[in-house]
Parts: sequence; C-alpha cells; structure tokens
Amino acid sequence: MNNVSYRLPKTKTGQKTFDKIIRAGKKLFAGNGFQATSINDIIAKARVAAGTFYIYFDNKLALYLYLLDLYRTSIRKAASNAIIGLTSRQAMEREGLKAFIMFVKQDPLAYKLIWESLFVDFNIFKEYYVQFSESYIYHLNRFVELGEVRNDIDIETVSYILMGISNFVGLQILFRGEVTEKDIDFVVDESMKLLQAGLFIQAPKK
Repeated sequence: MNNVSYRLPKTKTGQKTFDKIIRAGKKLFAGNGFQATSINDIIAKARVAAGTFYIYFDNKLALYLYLLDLYRTSIRKAASNAIIGLTSRQAMEREGLKAFIMFVKQDPLAYKLIWESLFVDFNIFKEYYVQFSESYIYHLNRFVELGEVRNDIDIETVSYILMGISNFVGLQILFRGEVTEKDIDFVVDESMKLLQAGLFIQAPKK
C-alpha cells in the first residue's frame, strides 16, 4: 500500500479533471465494487483522456485509497465541527453521532465505499477502523481522568461499541428512505438513553 500514491492538481483546470475522476471512481467502486471496476471504466465515466488518469494516480488502488482517506477526513471534520464549544462528553457523543448520520444520509455511497475495503484488502479495512478506535480511545481517556466516563470498562471495547452504534443507527436511518431531522434526533436520543444508562440497569437474574 505504501508503494501507491496520488498527485493533487496544481491548476483550476486540473482540479476539474481530478474531481471528475473522483466522482466517477466513487460511483463505480460503490456500485460495481473495486475488483469489477477497471481504470478504463473510470476514464469512460469521467470522460477524460486515457493518459489523464495517470497524471494524478499511479493505479486504481491509489484512487481507492485516496477516496477512503477523503471519507475518513470528511467524517472526522463533520464530527469535529458539530462539537465545537461543547465540554460534556455526553453532549459531544450525541452531536458526533448526529453529525455522522447526517453525513451518510447526504452521501450514502460512503457505506458502500468504506465497506468495500474489506474486499479490496483486509488490512485496509482493519486500518480504517483501528485509526478511528485509536482516536476515540485518546479522547475518551481524557474524560475518564475527568470523571465523566466510567473507569471500570475497557476503553478500546467502548470505542468499537460506539463505532458500531454509529454505523448501524446510520443504516437504520438510510433504510427508512425519506426522514426529517426530527426523525434523526429521535434515534440519536434513543441511542443516548442506552449510553447514559450503561445499557443494563438491573442485575442479571441467576
């Protein structure tokens, strides 16, 4: 993976061409899958000259990795913007969850392209979620020290639980089709009820 790379455009004209390739690649990878998509398919859909693709990308994998990193950065940015000015971890979790759902609602191809990495290379799939987990762990540990997050549970496990909630509550919204922001607020608040209560309130029956 370290041997593939991309080169960003340096002119406005180049940026337009680059964006065409990005849009074409995203649609084809999400719709047909990485393996079934060829560079010729991308060139044809983007309507660019054959050699133009290689000005910006070494190969098909370089384009896919660029798109994956673009999603990773965009999702983090959406969450970061949503929690500006907040000091409570619960409030941050709520707004971060809502920001993720709003993001994938506006760009549902995100799911297909991100999960396609499982079929491209398991290590790419693993790295994508491990990086999110590491970021979660770093921030959650701060709130463990502040006494806002429980210190009797494994934070790495919590990070994957939180990612799981985001992923599948996001799917819940996408499966419904047309939804309002009020609908999104409802499922976010229902998710927060579980987090605030620690999921199980009563002791298990013996």
